[in-house]
Amino acid sequence: MKKLLFVITALLAIAARAQVTEAVASQVAVTDSDAFFPQLYLGAPRHMLLYSSYEAARLMLKPLDGTGSAQVVSDTGFPGFSGRFTPDGKVCYVTMQRGEGNLIYRTGHLFDPATGRDKVVLKPQHGAVKAIVGSKGVAIVGEKKSWNLKKAGLLCWTQGPNLYVARDGKVRTLHPVSGVTGYLWSSISPDGSKIAFVAAGKGLYVCDLNGKVISELGLFLMPCWLGNNHIVAMSNSGNIRLTGSRIYMMTVDGKRLDILVDNARAIQPATVGNTVVYTTREGQVHWLKVNVDNDK
Repeated sequence: MKKLLFVITALLAIAARAQVTEAVASQVAVTDSDAFFPQLYLGAPRHMLLYSSYEAARLMLKPLDGTGSAQVVSDTGFPGFSGRFTPDGKVCYVTMQRGEGNLIYRTGHLFDPATGRDKVVLKPQHGAVKAIVGSKGVAIVGEKKSWNLKKAGLLCWTQGPNLYVARDGKVRTLHPVSGVTGYLWSSISPDGSKIAFVAAGKGLYVCDLNGKVISELGLFLMPCWLGNNHIVAMSNSGNIRLTGSRIYMMTVDGKRLDILVDNARAIQPATVGNTVVYTTREGQVHWLKVNVDNDK
C-alpha cells in the first residue's frame, strides 16, 4: 500500500507565461490506489480528496493531512462518476443498478465522512441522475424527480440536446448552439453570470444565463471556472490514452490561452476557488493554487 506523499515543485515559469500573479507550487498526492475523477474539499474540519478507480467502480475519500487511510464511500453501482462535495464536507453521489425489465435505475446518496453513514436521498428511478454543484449546495437531479434542487441555489446541467439552468428550483431549458446533438460539462461562473459548456462535435463555448453565446473557445474537454474570467480545461486530442492531454487556462473572451500544466499525461481537471486539481493517465493526483490578475 502506498502512503500519502506530498511533493513540492516550483511553477515560476507559469507565472511568467500566464496572467498569474502567483502560482504557489504543485502538490502531488499518491493515494492507496490509482485515483481518477478527483475532487477537493478545502474546508473544516480537514482537507479531503475524493477520487475513483479508473472504471468508476469504487468511490474513495482520503484526508490530506497525512492521518488516516482511505475511506470507502461506496463500491457498488459504479459510484465514481458523479461524486461531489457539499459545502460542509459531505459527499453526494449516484449509484446504478438493473431493475424491472432489465432497465437501469439510479439512486442518489448522501455520505457523511464523520459518521460513515450513507443515506439514500433520492429513490431509484429510470433515466439520468446527476449530482450537480450549485451556488448554495449540491442537488441530485433526475429526469423524473430531484433532491435539494430548490436549496442548491443557481446551477446548471446538461442532458442530451438540452442545457438546463435552475434558480431556487425553477428550471429553464436553453439551446445556445444550433445543430448540436448534445451538451456536456456545463458549469456557472462564481458570480452567476456565465455558463461554460461543451457542444458535442463543436467545442467549448461560453454563454450568458439566457443562452446567448459570448465566445467560442475551441476544442477542449471538462471545462471548469477559475474565477469569473478564466476557464481551465483539458485539451481534446482524439485518443487521450494514446496521445495524451495538457491542462490549459484561457480567458473567457478567448484572447489569451496558456498551458497551465505542461504534462502530456494531465487529464480530468476540476477547480475549487483558486485551486486546480487534476490527475494523470496513471492515476496520480496533483493540485496547485493559481492567483490570476484582475479576476473579480
